[in-house]
Amino acid sequence: MKKTIITVLTLLCASSITVAQELKLGIKAGLNFSELKSNDKWFNSDSKAGYQAGIWGRVGVASFFVQPEAYFTSKSATIHPDLDNAAGELLKGDIKFTNIDVPILIGKKFNFGLVNARLQAGPLFSFVINENNPYGKSINQAKNEALTNYKKQFSSLVFGTGIDVLMLSVDLRYELGLGNISKYDGPKQKLNLWTVSVGYSIF
Repeated sequence: MKKTIITVLTLLCASSITVAQELKLGIKAGLNFSELKSNDKWFNSDSKAGYQAGIWGRVGVASFFVQPEAYFTSKSATIHPDLDNAAGELLKGDIKFTNIDVPILIGKKFNFGLVNARLQAGPLFSFVINENNPYGKSINQAKNEALTNYKKQFSSLVFGTGIDVLMLSVDLRYELGLGNISKYDGPKQKLNLWTVSVGYSIF
């Protein structure tokens, strides 16, 4: 039975590679600019730069493709708690997440000679491996729980465009946070960001 399953999987992989007109694997790195939003205006957020670095793959048929990726990323935002006194500025601080992000994008290519333009969209699954923020007992209990009690996994929708020139790829994307990333049963918080990255195709 195991041999039969292995044989079937091998045949499926071989047929996928045969059908695919484009098969790529590469590395990438880039910057992101994050903003943490609250629907109840408990705080204001300034965008802050972070980074990403990882790998990407692409399987394409005709002008359509599927592009899975996996990369380490740092996402952070500067928070100003919405307090009614001067303490609001004193409690200003950076909330930082270090994640492993796994987007699965579906896209379409447009050929212009040596340059290929791309449009792409799909889900992104984010797994928090480290969280660092300055908040604790210095603010009231409600705000403390809202700003320190975050989920370990969350998801986004990714929309973007890109260009390929020979072995290089450049991408500009927007990540729209889905759902509430806070465990606290209060104001909903979403992490939205812009990313720009450069990739290199190994083959």
